[in-house]
Amino acid sequence: MRFAFAASGVLPRKRGEDDGVTEQDKKRIQQQLKRLADEDGKLLDQSQELISQLSNILAATLTNTKALVSIGETTMDLFEVYNAVVQDEGTFLGEQESIAWFCRIHAIPRLVLSIQKHLLRFNVAASGLITPDEADWYLPTFSQDGITWPLAKAMRWAYRVCDTNRTRFHYPGKSTWTENEELARNLANAEDWCEGRRTPSWTALHWTFSRSFEHLASIEDVNDKRDITESLRESILLVLFLARLSTYVCKALAQTYGQTFLEQLVSQFQQHRAWLAVETASLRDTTADYIREKAVPASAVDEVWWQFSDAFWRWFSYRSIASAHQVHALLDPDSDDQFPEETVADLISMFGDYGVRTTLEKIAISSETKIPDGFAQWLHAGLDLKSNPACSDDDIDRYEHELHDRNLSSCLGWLASWLRAVARYRAEDYRAAFDYIEEAFQCAKYRAGKHQYKLVNQYVELAAKVGSWKSFTKGIAWARYLGLQVRWLRDKDPTEENLRFVFATMKVARYAEL
Repeated sequence: MRFAFAASGVLPRKRGEDDGVTEQDKKRIQQQLKRLADEDGKLLDQSQELISQLSNILAATLTNTKALVSIGETTMDLFEVYNAVVQDEGTFLGEQESIAWFCRIHAIPRLVLSIQKHLLRFNVAASGLITPDEADWYLPTFSQDGITWPLAKAMRWAYRVCDTNRTRFHYPGKSTWTENEELARNLANAEDWCEGRRTPSWTALHWTFSRSFEHLASIEDVNDKRDITESLRESILLVLFLARLSTYVCKALAQTYGQTFLEQLVSQFQQHRAWLAVETASLRDTTADYIREKAVPASAVDEVWWQFSDAFWRWFSYRSIASAHQVHALLDPDSDDQFPEETVADLISMFGDYGVRTTLEKIAISSETKIPDGFAQWLHAGLDLKSNPACSDDDIDRYEHELHDRNLSSCLGWLASWLRAVARYRAEDYRAAFDYIEEAFQCAKYRAGKHQYKLVNQYVELAAKVGSWKSFTKGIAWARYLGLQVRWLRDKDPTEENLRFVFATMKVARYAEL
């Protein structure tokens, strides 16, 4: 969430705008972001509140409701995919490697799909917005001369559609006889941003362009005067926002993983977009034909797009799942040979290009990351030990030594701590059990995947048994954040009364199956 706010660029406020965010609001949001990053408090509630606040802040500067809702829905899709991965998929990778893997396996495919899905569902095209002619204006371009960032493309496009250049746009009437400190600063900033030397906050970028619109309209010199319509301003500001957002994210990826990795992601995005284009073209044509043939009134057009899109994407999802099942059914796990092209062609004829190609891509990417030798074996060995009522500290010592000798401690150390907690739980030494389960809980958050359900429930239970209300509510918050159910609470609202009931119940309850 902190990254989402940083990428949106809405909090820095060197130049105040009347967007409804006071300095007090800013400090409160930053404190909420810190608490969320520290995983302190009601994580799900905080996340939802912060998402709502971010939407409200953006609504003050981006006035096209359809576009804004589409951006919000796309962001939520990515958030939900991330949560699902943390909940369901365990990993043997470190944090940085896991993020890179997530980007390629999940984030890029979901991003491409969500952008197209919500543009069509909300019929954004009917808003009359204009964007640069270049298909990849919102993606970086790589050449021998370096990287051209999306923000630079968007700014240069803005000057062209306003029939002017950068200097006249930001400093109309500039000459050796004029001196305007504000306009000179705006021009200098624009030069830095356009040349990629700095990435501005959205607040600064929006302020600078809005002020330039005003100056262009008020200057008397007919050579520099430009009356930019409200609709064109709306388009320019939206394009600038998206380009700045993409620039921020892409620069962060390049700085962390290098330019080669960024180029790989951009190429993957373009490929997914091409695979999806045929599918979305059929939806566009079918919907447009229906609207024309049925003479749908303008007031009902958006509803038609929503209904046709909803039905299409449901069908698309079912077909994609069926496609993935069929590909995996034909896959020989003991062979490194690629699918014969004839088989691929047959699958595409049944399921379409997108579902088949994306499944094969996911398989190929997964094969690039080598699972550490013995990982699966010792994961299952640890889980077997956990289920064994006779498991002793000697057994766990031997297990930990095996992890150490096989260089698996970093990825399975959480399981060893859990084993020690379980052994002490069975011995009813709840204080010692809690110390170990707390260590396992912290280490397993982004590693244990589907095994977190039992681990988190035992953490919550032991927190109650040792009387740690803070740890108990922390465990509840993490479970709700991931969508995991907690025993005795289940789908009930986490009210004070309900939580106190669960706390009291778990204080005395014991479970044979751990």
